[in-house]
Amino acid sequence: MGKSRQSSLTHHAFTAPGTMSMMAPILLTKGTSMGRLQGKVAIVTGAGGGIGTAISRQFASEGAAVVGVDVDTGALARMAAAVRAAGGGVSTLSDDVADDATAVAAVACALAEFGRLDVLVSNAVYDLPLAPLTGLSLADWRRTMAVNLDSAFLLSKHAIPAMDAGGGGSIILVASQLGSVARPGRPWYCAAKGALIQLAKAMALDHAGQHIRVNSLSPGPVETDRYVRNFDTLEAARASHHTLLGRLGAPDEIAAGAVFLTSDESAFMTSTDLLIDGGYTAV
Repeated sequence: MGKSRQSSLTHHAFTAPGTMSMMAPILLTKGTSMGRLQGKVAIVTGAGGGIGTAISRQFASEGAAVVGVDVDTGALARMAAAVRAAGGGVSTLSDDVADDATAVAAVACALAEFGRLDVLVSNAVYDLPLAPLTGLSLADWRRTMAVNLDSAFLLSKHAIPAMDAGGGGSIILVASQLGSVARPGRPWYCAAKGALIQLAKAMALDHAGQHIRVNSLSPGPVETDRYVRNFDTLEAARASHHTLLGRLGAPDEIAAGAVFLTSDESAFMTSTDLLIDGGYTAV
């Protein structure tokens, strides 16, 4: 949601002994839909970003309608075009997810435009330059927590009654591998993402009786514009992967996890963190 800022911190590549860089697989595109989300309605925040757009597009390919929320109007328009091209219905809301009114409006939009709400993907993120805790201002700390953590609380608070009225649903809080392990210069990010993993577990306990499943989805390093702009070159970004598979992830690989967590294939899955990190956390 908020714009990323560049960092001058040098990143170093890691490749496990005996491994080679592997190409990202080709995933589902238009024409190969299985309709696993047919008739579902989803709110996706951070919908204009690389992962948010991939999730929205794959949701549409599987039969879902999407309400996309993002502060970047241009990115939001491109996401909407991608959803329509995939055959899905889409409505957009360009506003700040840190505001309670945005959460209210997003839920109201889903109900007014599509008649129900089945899915929430809380995916908004606000970046800061890499720095230790002592290098952060209180204003920056509060802003990143407002977007990265508070927005998940606000959207969930207003989405849950609508899901309950429709018989249940699925909530996905997009966290990170850095919610489980740490990297230098990322205290605010690690804190927020770790909190999202625990928030999903607590919500799953509270709302299982309403047939609402809550899981977190933790991507590893993924080749998105937000990630790449932290480096001087695309090659430097790709060399920073620290994964066992020798590459960055692709947005569609993360989106496939979101489709799974939303579909009936994961009907017996709640309070879990789905980690898609290329083996990043194994070392």
